[in-house]
Amino acid sequence: MWKEIETEKDIEDFLEASYSMHDSVLVSAGYSTGCGETDNGMIIACPGNKYELKLVFDSDWCERIELLFTGVRHLNMCCFRDNYSNDIYGCHLAFHKELMGKTRDDRLIVWADNYFSPKIHGTSIDLKESETSFVIADRMKWRIISKEEAEICLQKE
Repeated sequence: MWKEIETEKDIEDFLEASYSMHDSVLVSAGYSTGCGETDNGMIIACPGNKYELKLVFDSDWCERIELLFTGVRHLNMCCFRDNYSNDIYGCHLAFHKELMGKTRDDRLIVWADNYFSPKIHGTSIDLKESETSFVIADRMKWRIISKEEAEICLQKE
């Protein structure tokens, strides 16, 4: 069963259930914009809530962890690097209101596989220099399932 992150308590519950994702590794990532060809053959822009990202993690501390983000605003994935472990030692999960600029107060959810602190330059935020994988989205759901359940879910998709 998917659990929505809507409150600070929801964040605490996720971090407790997933052991803050300590000793987890990313198994797979799937991204979909929901965009495509219309009936009359035109390619059109899609509503933001169609941009979805599903991340699947294995963990030494709990069963398989699945995260589902909708309304993805920004995605940064740090892939293979020499002399770098893929283990997550603890994740960052928090609501942020400052990420769309000083004149907006959009509450976005941010997940990161490490510390997340964007550099603020005047009214803009620099997300390019990060050595952290992170997702900024409108919403996030999560669930912890067994590897057997995960295989059944993959077969249905």
